[in-house]
Amino acid sequence: MQMKNWQTQIKKGYLDLCVLLIISANRKMYGFDLLNVLEKMGLAVKEGTMYPLLNRMTIEGLLASSWDMENLKGHPRKFYTLTDTGHRTLHLMQKEFEDMYKLYGEIKNGGN
Repeated sequence: MQMKNWQTQIKKGYLDLCVLLIISANRKMYGFDLLNVLEKMGLAVKEGTMYPLLNRMTIEGLLASSWDMENLKGHPRKFYTLTDTGHRTLHLMQKEFEDMYKLYGEIKNGGN
């Protein structure tokens, strides 16, 4: 297995979780801001990945989107917020991730 391929698969696996966590913490975000936050945290994501992901999450009912055209000095921005389904899904994803991390720790420590 090539390391680059493995890293890509790992990132795909938790990108949804990271996006939901960031939007939840900030209450609402727009795509470009999400890209910047993730990059500053060490998880660089391309626009060609982010926007389809946000669109998919909106279609799935995890996110709601709205255009903000007031008080802007540039182009209108599409903001994303978590729906009730998004909050519930985030909670379930966090639990699953924590369970997997716990299992990883147990395996790493020889099953103890």
